[in-house]
Amino acid sequence: MTATHTPAAPRRPGLRTKALLVTVLPVLTLGLLTALILTLQRRAELGIISHAVSHTAASLLASTLDVQDLNLVDTQLRAAVSAPDVAFVDVQPAGNTPRFFTSDTPDTDWHLRAQLDTHERAHPGRTHLTLPDTRADAYQSALDALQPGAPPSVRDHLQARLSALQAAAAPPTTYELTTLDVYETPFGARALRLPGEPAPPGQLLFRLGIGVTLNDMNLALQRQLRLVLLACAATAMIAAFAAWRAVRRPLRVILAITDAAQHASLGHLGDPITVTPGGRPDELTDLITAIERLRVSLDLALTRLRPGNRP
Repeated sequence: MTATHTPAAPRRPGLRTKALLVTVLPVLTLGLLTALILTLQRRAELGIISHAVSHTAASLLASTLDVQDLNLVDTQLRAAVSAPDVAFVDVQPAGNTPRFFTSDTPDTDWHLRAQLDTHERAHPGRTHLTLPDTRADAYQSALDALQPGAPPSVRDHLQARLSALQAAAAPPTTYELTTLDVYETPFGARALRLPGEPAPPGQLLFRLGIGVTLNDMNLALQRQLRLVLLACAATAMIAAFAAWRAVRRPLRVILAITDAAQHASLGHLGDPITVTPGGRPDELTDLITAIERLRVSLDLALTRLRPGNRP
């Protein structure tokens, strides 16, 4: 006859594990929910603020810009992009007046302008755009397209700019774009028309596009989220330590009682429970006292029932 071996049932998580899970998981869950709520709330506020900044800057510039005075236009545009959040200004006058485009990185205006034109053709009317930093690729293409007889100074300039851009590769930049048409009314005043609005009476002077960068605001949001997550992680660690300290004594008592019960099942009733309650009396102290009384009573009862000990 062959004996069959019954596999032991898997043990449940111990009290220490359960205590840690009960204290740590709620704190981490609360931290993640808080970070998610803050992310959604701050992104909504970020969109509102960036739209207001972009629209305000575009309205102010459109009200004072004179596209007939080339020197004044250049001065005004450079003053506009020197503001902390304004990344570029694009002015397209009506008629044969040349286009003006100025950004906070004047060496790569030509590349940013091409990216902006590509975006507007692919996504007309979209005001929120994210552009990757492909300036190094553009300079590499320009360097590769140079003819063998190109002046060495041109090649050296392109190579220097390429090396600088490769050394300082930037992440994708997010912009809030406001585009509006500026009209001169028959009364000599200026009227602004946003996309989708009806054209006001008068003559079109120019189209103005202004981009506000959101990177600084996004970095502030990320720093805030990191602080929230770090605070939640620190709170979770403190809660885990407190839970470990809280369950340490009950576990010692339970293990001592389990050990005493195992000894009693083998007939060793003379071994007392070796755990000391410590501290103020509580339920565990009462449990130890009751188990110890039961052990002493059983030991006395069995001692009287042994042969030779009967009266």
